[in-house]
Amino acid sequence: MDNREKLEKMDRALRLMQDLRHSQVAMVEKSSKLQMDAMEFNFSEMEKNMGDLFSRYNESLDLIDAEVERFEIKRNQFEQKHGLDKIEEE
Repeated sequence: MDNREKLEKMDRALRLMQDLRHSQVAMVEKSSKLQMDAMEFNFSEMEKNMGDLFSRYNESLDLIDAEVERFEIKRNQFEQKHGLDKIEEE
């Protein structure tokens, strides 16, 4: 695999991580909404469980955010190191 192919593969991985992040944001939002609903319904067990899920999903979101940031830095360094950030002339 040449450097251009490796960069393209890194870009695909970055898109997947960003997609995972969007999914995780949705899970955080939904678990929070369900926790609030459970409070209104006075369903204490559901409220507790949704609160636990919210915490776990939020921790996962923090982990994904940190990994996306680290990966973007590595990807950009790779791109610059190999001169792939330059526009190719035809």
